[in-house]
Amino acid sequence: MLIDNLQNIPYFPNKIPIVFASDDNYIPYLSTTIQSIIENSSQNKYYIFFILHKGISTDFINLLIKQVTPFNQFLIEFINITDYIKKYDFFISRHVTIETYFRLFIPELFHKYEKIIYLDCDMIVCTDIAELYDINIDNYIIAAMHDIDVINWYYGSKFSKKVKGYRASLSILKNACNYFCAGLCVFNIKLFLDTISHDKIIQVAKSNEWNWHDQDVLNIIAENKVLLLSFHWGFYNTNHINYLPNLLLNEYIEAKNNPKIIHFVKKPWIFNRYINHFEYFWKYATRTPFINLIINKMRIENSLSLNNEIIDNITYRKGIGIKFLLFDCLKAWLFRKKI
Repeated sequence: MLIDNLQNIPYFPNKIPIVFASDDNYIPYLSTTIQSIIENSSQNKYYIFFILHKGISTDFINLLIKQVTPFNQFLIEFINITDYIKKYDFFISRHVTIETYFRLFIPELFHKYEKIIYLDCDMIVCTDIAELYDINIDNYIIAAMHDIDVINWYYGSKFSKKVKGYRASLSILKNACNYFCAGLCVFNIKLFLDTISHDKIIQVAKSNEWNWHDQDVLNIIAENKVLLLSFHWGFYNTNHINYLPNLLLNEYIEAKNNPKIIHFVKKPWIFNRYINHFEYFWKYATRTPFINLIINKMRIENSLSLNNEIIDNITYRKGIGIKFLLFDCLKAWLFRKKI
C-alpha cells in the first residue's frame, strides 16, 4: 500500500513492525536486508515492513512488493512523508541525506504501536528478528547498542588523532561511554511519547549543527533511558578496538564469531577486498530482484574484480556449503567481473 496521508498508517496489533528509511539509491540494499529478514523469520509469527521515503520510484516500489508478496507472513507499506518533513530545515553534511532524520519521527508516526524496530538499510539479519522485538524494554525508551568507534575513541581519546568529531558528540552527554549507534533502535513507543515531546526532539535537532546528526539528537534526548544491547545485534567491522575495555572487547570478538545482525559500515558493494561476513550480503542479494542493478552500480562506480584473496576467504569460512559458494557468492562476484 502507498500511504500519503499519515493519518492512515495502518495498525496491525499482531505483526512485528520493522521500519526503514530509504531513497532510490539505497533501495537495492534495503531489498537485501528485507530478504535476510524473510528467510530467517519464524513460521509462527507475522511481520510488516514500513518504508519511510520522500519519493521512491514506482518501479522500485513494485519490485519490492513483488519480492515480499509471495511470503504470507509479511506485508510491506510505503509511507511518503514529504509533506511532513519539508517544513523542517535539518542540518546535513558529508554523505548524510535528509532520510536519516526520519528516525526522529517514528514515535509520533507509529503512536498506535507498542514497540517499533528501526533498521538501517545496510544490514543483514541472521536470526529471527522477533528475538530482538521480544527483548524486554519496559523501563527504557530505546534499545540500541554501543557505537563501537565512539566508545573506543572515548577510552583512547588521549592517544587517538581521529577523535575530534566524536569528542564533540561525546561532550554533550553526562555518561559519554554509553553513546549508542542509531542504525538499529527498538523504540518503546508509549514510554517514549510519555517521556519526550515531539517539540523537544525538534528543538534539540535544530539547536546545533550536530556532528552525527540525528544520532546525536537521539543520544541527547534518550540519555540514561537506553537499554544497551550486545554487539551481536549490530556487529560491524572496525579497526578501532584497541582501547575497548576488556568486557566490551570480549563481547565484540564473540559477536564477530556469531552475529545476530551484521551492520555493513564498510559496504560489500564498494570495498575491493574481503570484509568479514560479506558473503552473507551476497547470499541474500542474489535472491532479490535487484541483484543485476547492484552489480551494474558496482561496475559503474568502482569496476571491482574478483580476486583470489576474496575466494580464499569465502572458501575457508566455516558453515558455508559448496552450493552457497557456487550459486550465491561466486555468482555475484563473477557476474560483476564480466560486466
